Amino acid sequence: MSDPAHIFVYGTLRHGSNHPMARRLTAQARHIGQARTPGRLYDMGWYPAAMFDAEAATRIIGDVFALPPGGRLLAEIDAYEEGDPNYERIRLDVTLIGGGKLHVWTYGVHAPPNSRVIPGGDFLVHWNAKRRRPKWP
Repeated sequence: MSDPAHIFVYGTLRHGSNHPMARRLTAQARHIGQARTPGRLYDMGWYPAAMFDAEAATRIIGDVFALPPGGRLLAEIDAYEEGDPNYERIRLDVTLIGGGKLHVWTYGVHAPPNSRVIPGGDFLVHWNAKRRRPKWP
């Protein structure tokens, strides 16, 4: 199986986020649209953590980007995401909100964090609903 040419992001790198790495992704990759996939999204404070599970009744909402050729942007995102040893880049199938499926890269955690699940699985909706929030995303 060949490496995916797309990436699924569900937290601080989402389309419309004000995080510097999200702005870099938006500037260097083409936004395809929103997608969802089975799993649970956890509130880690400044960012979420995802556990992907094909059997989960809940969904994780995120954005898909077409990666530019060469791998440089993906390497930069790896450095950003994998700074935490609990995160790992994985291959995953997602369903685009407008229809269709894509094979993508994304980042997941190895074990459920000791944190609460984000209802609805959408980090940006959850983040914007918080009363007090730090600068990001």
